[in-house]
Amino acid sequence: MKDNEINHLEEFQKIVLQQHENANKNINKELYDEILKTAEIIEKSDRSNTKEIVNKLRERFKNEDLNQVTDIFIYCQNFLSTNEEPLPLPSQLCIAIGKLFTNENLHYTSSKVYSDDQIDGGSALSFLVYLAMHEKHTPYVLDFIKENFKGFSRNKKTECVFQLKETLPENEIAQQIIKDSGITKYELIFSTEEDSISTPVTFKMDHFEKADDNVKQDSQDLKSNISIPETKTKSQWWKFWAKSN
Repeated sequence: MKDNEINHLEEFQKIVLQQHENANKNINKELYDEILKTAEIIEKSDRSNTKEIVNKLRERFKNEDLNQVTDIFIYCQNFLSTNEEPLPLPSQLCIAIGKLFTNENLHYTSSKVYSDDQIDGGSALSFLVYLAMHEKHTPYVLDFIKENFKGFSRNKKTECVFQLKETLPENEIAQQIIKDSGITKYELIFSTEEDSISTPVTFKMDHFEKADDNVKQDSQDLKSNISIPETKTKSQWWKFWAKSN
């Protein structure tokens, strides 16, 4: 390898290391470690008690600032995900904890979609769409996407459409968003001016609150199904089922 190639590689590694250090400062390490510890327990278990393990993790987070879960999810996606494992188990656990979110927590996640960092913004949008699989969050998420879809970058639009196809295949509103988008191919663009331009996001909290009021919740027996896509390693879809608290 030529000296200039080595220098470029070293510079790139320094940038990645700096990004990792900066991101590390922005997450709650104690809560992050709790998620990693739980992921390790699940990995070592026979999966029969996954529901119980996830319920215990939710209990642990009940008195915490749940906005931190969004930051942890973004961190996991940036530094733990791989081509073979695009949604690592710690990210899945963040989605499971997201069942506890209030509208204010969803609002925080939505605001992260318009992060100055396009990668962070994409991870935030991905998290938001996964949270829509919790039935009580579906109206908020779909309202947000409908109101702001045209302002998303090209990449965000594409990723959002294909994730909606995967996560909410039977939801009429989600399918209408997909149809109206006109996007049929999963094509992403990088380092172009076009993808960095987007319309400012709009929030209508009163509208979201009304939508949330219309969601029928049976506090005795409401279940949320978090299905994780099959990866290239052909792992099974992990499903987190839990009664509403």
